[in-house]
Amino acid sequence: MSKMSELSQVLDEMIACGEGMIKAANAIKEIFSSTEEAPAVPESAPSYTKEDVRGILAAKSAAGFKKEVKELLEKYGAQQLKQVDPNDYAALIKEAEVIGNA
Repeated sequence: MSKMSELSQVLDEMIACGEGMIKAANAIKEIFSSTEEAPAVPESAPSYTKEDVRGILAAKSAAGFKKEVKELLEKYGAQQLKQVDPNDYAALIKEAEVIGNA
């Protein structure tokens, strides 16, 4: 193959590649210039299991904060973890994490 035909082939490949990039750029531009709004993604609180909560409360108790852990459970209307509403686990953990950090 002569140098000119090699050069011609490389230029054809570059043109084809450039045309593909132009198509991709136009598609992206169209997506981002659309007047439609993307659906809102609801923020969800992290979900915790009873075991997650138990582990955190047990660690706080073992660190000498049994009284504070008991008071926290009582705040959620419970004497024991099994009496706490699972919907309250995230809030309970958030409050438990600050015990001993004051």
